[in-house]
Amino acid sequence: MLRPLLESLPLKLMSLAFAVLLWLLIAGERTSEMGMSVPVELQDFPRELEITGEPVNAVEVRLRASPGMIQRIVPGEVSAQVNLVGFGEGEHIVHLTEDSIRMPFGVKVVKISPAVLTFRLERTLRKVVPVQPRLLGRPAEGFEVAEVTSQPAEVRLEGPTSRVDEVESAFTEPVSVEGARDTVSETVTIGIADPLLRVLVSPRVKVTARIRERHETRTIRGVAVEVRGAPGPSRPARVEVTVSGPASALAEIADKDVRAFVDAARAASGRAPVVVEIGPGHPGVEVRECIPADVALRAPAGAR
Repeated sequence: MLRPLLESLPLKLMSLAFAVLLWLLIAGERTSEMGMSVPVELQDFPRELEITGEPVNAVEVRLRASPGMIQRIVPGEVSAQVNLVGFGEGEHIVHLTEDSIRMPFGVKVVKISPAVLTFRLERTLRKVVPVQPRLLGRPAEGFEVAEVTSQPAEVRLEGPTSRVDEVESAFTEPVSVEGARDTVSETVTIGIADPLLRVLVSPRVKVTARIRERHETRTIRGVAVEVRGAPGPSRPARVEVTVSGPASALAEIADKDVRAFVDAARAASGRAPVVVEIGPGHPGVEVRECIPADVALRAPAGAR
């Protein structure tokens, strides 16, 4: 029974010697260590959820391997992998271990820092907010910005619920109106102060700043009220009229160009609204206010 065993004994002894020699070579090989920053890969990210707060995008790992292997490691070969399967809204704590690190064969992880990651997830929210154009500079002397619009006037945002709820508007890149005498239009990019928010569709809008001659107001006192359709003067017989318009047009208007009248047919309870007209040749001039806005009328003879 010992004969078959003795016949293979030399071969078995040779294999044992080779294994011992290989073990001695491996055990006696020098090792090196290297620290590097590696990205955090979030796998199977849940749909319609967002990370809030300051996410950890990279961790520091310390690796150990043979000198030759350590020198051949490149950053793209190593990463920290976190699987988010089953994660819902709220706070989640993840512990990183050697099994969490993707690395070449034969490399050992000595240390991970930080080894504990905290994630807070919120539902994704979408919201439409108005665009707030921004202007830079001032129009030419004697001119002003009459109106600022954007096309489109609104933009759709998305991001974590708590962050989207805080946003009331989106701003644009500044549009210069320095020294302008006429309308300025420019296509610019929309900006959002919160980096966790995103602009859906196109982030570009057309901003239009309508420039006009500076408008002023002027008050003309003692304007006589003409009574139409009834005898006698109104009470009071004169009113105060405030007009507005381009400064150059207001400078040319005379008191006689402003006329006030009442129509007795429109009187109610003995009072009628005052109508103010601006004579021709004064484009852009508008009536802002008439004080008083209505006057009393004397009842026709024979009326009770």
